[in-house]
Amino acid sequence: MRISLIFGAVALLAMVSICSAGEGPPGPGGPPPRADIQYTASGEALPLLPRRFQNHCFWKWGHFYCENHCGAEYQFYYCGEESFGCCHVGYGYCDYHGSLRCRP
Repeated sequence: MRISLIFGAVALLAMVSICSAGEGPPGPGGPPPRADIQYTASGEALPLLPRRFQNHCFWKWGHFYCENHCGAEYQFYYCGEESFGCCHVGYGYCDYHGSLRCRP
């Protein structure tokens, strides 16, 4: 009786851990963050980052960002084919004309 109770508890724990796999924060044990999604510090959604700019990506300061050769503490922003570049992390945004702007 005791062995079947222990076996049942182990089976239940295994089912719970399998069902919850893939949930959780980005990083170890969770789904990988998406490098193509860009946000400003205020949470404003920006156009998707094209694959050719998705390099040198990091999870830092609670956000995932790509710096694409911009350098430490800079983020690469993409507003369109004519407007893209580097700003400090969280300070870039696309204006109403689709041009990249960096907040001071």
